[in-house]
Amino acid sequence: MRDYGKVSPQFWIGKTGKEIRRSGAEATVVAMYLMTSPHANMLGLYYLPTMFVAHETGLGLEGASKGLQSCISAGFCKYDEDSEVVFVLEMASYQIAEELNGKDLRIKGVQNEYDALPENPFLPEFFDKYAAAFKMEKIRGRESYLQAPCKPLVSQEQEQEQEQEQEQEGFGAENGSAVELLPAAAGAAADHEVETDPETVLQAHCRATWCAYAAAYSSKYGVPPVRNAKVNASIKGLVQRIGGDEAPTVAAWFVNHPNAYYAKRMHDVGSLLADCEKLRTEWATGRVMTESKARQSDRKGGNAAALDEVLANLEAAA
Repeated sequence: MRDYGKVSPQFWIGKTGKEIRRSGAEATVVAMYLMTSPHANMLGLYYLPTMFVAHETGLGLEGASKGLQSCISAGFCKYDEDSEVVFVLEMASYQIAEELNGKDLRIKGVQNEYDALPENPFLPEFFDKYAAAFKMEKIRGRESYLQAPCKPLVSQEQEQEQEQEQEQEGFGAENGSAVELLPAAAGAAADHEVETDPETVLQAHCRATWCAYAAAYSSKYGVPPVRNAKVNASIKGLVQRIGGDEAPTVAAWFVNHPNAYYAKRMHDVGSLLADCEKLRTEWATGRVMTESKARQSDRKGGNAAALDEVLANLEAAA
């Protein structure tokens, strides 16, 4: 996690900043969060599930999604739902520099940070935008970038509109009669094909959890985490114990946990699995239990027990 993030005063008086402010408080909060997020890096290109934004800004999922969509509309950032990666377009210029000279050690740092990013459709776009300024030499994802654009963030209203359009395509809109799009046998086969395999769902949750953990780990330590059979088993155990919906968020959040024991072990997956229920509660409540806090809690509990004993003796004597 970065020690700080730079925010230019120009944000408040520039064209993009003004448009964001006109969009409402949610957009302003999200924009500031994107520049100062604990999950961000100096490139402004990083893994950020909307659940992170919702939880850490306090906006809730609906407010966070609305604010993020406003930032996208203002041209402040781009977001890909499939990879859950955000690209804050001008962030690298403010966090690093407008341009780096040939002897600047940050040139290597920029390339290393770029190389460690999870796969996403913004990799070639970032290279095209900043390669000359930061003396970058290696591009990633050019072929996939040309073939498949990113999946944009879809608001709840857009989702409802799409569902209504799909319903209208399947049924006669004017006379109300149903239109059978597939023969009965083919339809039955199609229904059978879309049945969800529990093992496939588990694998998808495991992949999402590993990607979230690996992205946060790479951002913090500058190198990707080790992955082997033991690590894979631990990730699977994490998903099974706390659930696939929350496991990716908890795994990424864990990497920045201030506990000295976790830091000493460099936030390894084994520690994450061993304390996953505790970590999930800390993430959900926003209350981190450190060693000193645990001792304080023990002392308070001991004092309360002693006081109860004294009161009980006084009542017995009376």
